[in-house]
Amino acid sequence: MEETTNRTRISFFGAAGEVTGSRHLLEANGKKILLDCGMFQGHRLEALDKNKTFPLRPAALDAVLLSHAHIDHSGGLPLLAKKGLKAKIYCTGATKELASIMLMDSARLQTADAKFFNKIHQTEGLRIEPLYDEEDAGLALSRFKACDFGAEAHLAGGTISAKFLNAGHVLGSAMVQISAPAGGQRRRVLYTGDLGRRASILMRRPEMPRDVDYLIMETTYGDRLHDPVDDAEARLGAVIKRAVAEKGKIIIPSFALERAQEIILILDKMRRSGAALDIPVYVDSPMTVSITELFNKYKDSFSFDERFKDYAKMDGDPFGFDYINYLRTKEESQALNEAEGPMIIISASGMCEGGRVLHHLRNNIGRENTTILIVGYQAAGTLGRRLQDGANKVKIFGLEHDVAARVETMHFFSSHADKGDLLAFIKGLSRPPRKIFLVHGDPAGRAAFAETLKAEGITNTVCPEFGQSFELE
Repeated sequence: MEETTNRTRISFFGAAGEVTGSRHLLEANGKKILLDCGMFQGHRLEALDKNKTFPLRPAALDAVLLSHAHIDHSGGLPLLAKKGLKAKIYCTGATKELASIMLMDSARLQTADAKFFNKIHQTEGLRIEPLYDEEDAGLALSRFKACDFGAEAHLAGGTISAKFLNAGHVLGSAMVQISAPAGGQRRRVLYTGDLGRRASILMRRPEMPRDVDYLIMETTYGDRLHDPVDDAEARLGAVIKRAVAEKGKIIIPSFALERAQEIILILDKMRRSGAALDIPVYVDSPMTVSITELFNKYKDSFSFDERFKDYAKMDGDPFGFDYINYLRTKEESQALNEAEGPMIIISASGMCEGGRVLHHLRNNIGRENTTILIVGYQAAGTLGRRLQDGANKVKIFGLEHDVAARVETMHFFSSHADKGDLLAFIKGLSRPPRKIFLVHGDPAGRAAFAETLKAEGITNTVCPEFGQSFELE
């Protein structure tokens, strides 16, 4: 992959046949542009190997375009910086602020989890090392350059340009539209990143771009439809009512960016309407606390849906800072293990692959009055997926635990477009793309969405495999 080429091509080095680790390389006019550099999540050894492997020297990159701050799209950037990245990392202003929180937190969590794992496995001689540390994260963040939505950034000497369009997925999330020479003409390549829903609890619906020649589209939920968001309060209310009756804990493994804020907003609305029972709520994730403060700062911004902005003005405190217990210290977190229910604990990570939620699961997973509430996508190989699939025994920090807790999944809170949203997006383009590349989906989801498109007469689709390259004409 190191040779210089004047051909224009796109290569796929992550989220190709899987959901995490988004990494796509565009080469045009002899320049190399990386679209996202996410962290792979799943089986520990497999994920570690994938995260350490990169198809070319980071110093050979001319630019990085970051769609949004979720770790499966941004979490590999500190490793690139550690290995010699010199190029700028372009993103929206909100994504830059969010990434400064999330990448530092990722570095701290890796260090803390490795330390704890090595401690409890000391007698066995087992050790793991973090992929990067806070210094590496800081080095990556020094390369960030913020761009306004819709503003054009000229890359690699001006022969390639890019602009960020609202993706409606999370605060600051963007589709990346690139104009590059190909086949003697200029072609528009649109990378959706993660695409939001047409109806969302928080976010403005995705923008509809025009004149797309090549589309790189996520298909996380290409094979299913989401539950209506309007049903979320009633379902969550039933879970809370049962926890209060059983004096149990509701543990919600939640992505710190967007998912946690959606749940908090629903709880706030239930409290205001009188639908919520009296139950303490703890947000036990320093990163989630910092991100929620940032959401509060941006609550009048372009990214948010008008209905949310109207509610925020009326309520004054949509994220419950006056009554929700936002925890930062380790001591506050540990105290929850000794406390009796009922209570709600919202903690990262969303796929149960690291962070404080592992300690809450370790201490409560064997109790029948515990509810583990899954509210987001669980990638294959993650602890969250094993719980969601009904495992009777799971390993946490390498130690086996019996699962007596009740595990429930709610799809109301997904910030990803479902099959209907994805299809509507493609149909809403001003003209059919020359080719559509389906990424960021497991094999079944991608294949199902390709069949959906075929039934609509759209046959120019490709499901790229890891490492595959395609020339753009």
